[in-house]
Amino acid sequence: MRPPITNDALHPADKALDGTAAASLWQRLPPNGRFFVRFWGGVSLLALLAGIGLQELSSRHRTTAAVAGQNKPVAAPQVAQPQPAKEVAPKPPTAVAANIPPDPQKVDASSEVTPGVAPIPQPMPDLLEPVEGDPGHSLPKVGPHGEMSRNVYAAAIPSVPAGNARIAILLDGYGLSEDMSLNAARNLPAMVSFAVPAYAPARQLLSETARLRGHETFLSLPMQPSTAPLDDEGPRALGYDHTAEADKENLEWALSRFNGYVGVTNAFSGLDGDAYAQSPDFRMVSHILDSRGLLYLNATPGAPRSGPVMGGDASLTMDTNTDAAGVDGQLARLVAMAKSRGTATAVAGPMRPVFLQRLIEWTHSLSNQGVTLVPVSALSRNAPLSPSVSDSRTLHVTVPAVASQPSPTPVVAPAKVGTASGKRSVTETPLASPASTPEQTASPPAP
Repeated sequence: MRPPITNDALHPADKALDGTAAASLWQRLPPNGRFFVRFWGGVSLLALLAGIGLQELSSRHRTTAAVAGQNKPVAAPQVAQPQPAKEVAPKPPTAVAANIPPDPQKVDASSEVTPGVAPIPQPMPDLLEPVEGDPGHSLPKVGPHGEMSRNVYAAAIPSVPAGNARIAILLDGYGLSEDMSLNAARNLPAMVSFAVPAYAPARQLLSETARLRGHETFLSLPMQPSTAPLDDEGPRALGYDHTAEADKENLEWALSRFNGYVGVTNAFSGLDGDAYAQSPDFRMVSHILDSRGLLYLNATPGAPRSGPVMGGDASLTMDTNTDAAGVDGQLARLVAMAKSRGTATAVAGPMRPVFLQRLIEWTHSLSNQGVTLVPVSALSRNAPLSPSVSDSRTLHVTVPAVASQPSPTPVVAPAKVGTASGKRSVTETPLASPASTPEQTASPPAP
């Protein structure tokens, strides 16, 4: 009987068949095929070995470079070498820090010093006190040894020839127009005083020019006029219908706008704030001005001035909004008033070109008219007058001999002056007709 076939019996057979198949496949290749396989097999093996070798060399090279970099000496930091200075325009430190152009107003004003003219002193720290909550501004005060702004910042008084009358002129609106303000400061005599509105922008060149040219300055205090609301002196004006606290706050705001002024006036661009200045509320202002050592010029001719502040009273308010003949007529009127009473103070504003030109020409002819220009402060040293004395209706105007001929008539027609549109474009101390020919004053009264 034939034994059954098992798996163990079949396995050797399969192996024999596989080896026979493989041997048969290699043996069945032609010689060229076996050479081709051997050749490319050897080439592939060599390429593989070469790749491994290159990779190993590259790795060793990077390791060597890293070690060399760690051992490389650290270079010393470069020291900035001094560079030659560039020829550029110098700038103030603040302008460089803020990256803004230099302030054109910060110009050296030393060229404004005029031989023979005493400059007004610079604002003194001892005469100033800081404003609480407003570090950029300060208020005037009396100095530790009794120094007062009305004396320290007053312009020099020229010598007055015997028999000459004295005239003072306050030109208000200084600082509003730079060109006209510079023209006035440089071409008018130092005895002409200026009034700077509290709202005027701060201009260092203008203030320095006026100071170095010897012009004293007043602060134009905005106050409510009788023609309000037709005429308005701005949001900081003192008003008789305000509370005392509000008026005091507005007053201190105005007093702290700039420094170095000799006093305060109610002349304000053709207005005079007469409603408030003549009200009982003004007494508070008068007390504060006096306590701070300031003068007060009352720019309303014929109106009483409330005490206790020391000051003066305007004799004539001039219209600047007129032609050359109108200006000449007003100046002739001013001379006549001064010769009649010995002194006269005129207030004019705001500045206008024709008025300035005629005023400059007029100042050159004063030596032949028997009058001398003096600063306003020189005629503002009077205590408040009683109503009976301050009523200047008793004063008479003596027209000079040359005026016996038909003299130019001042232009007195109402006209708009600055922001004013009321009837007070030209005012003067009211005068009564002289009953007889008055005698001219031989010598001016003491200030």
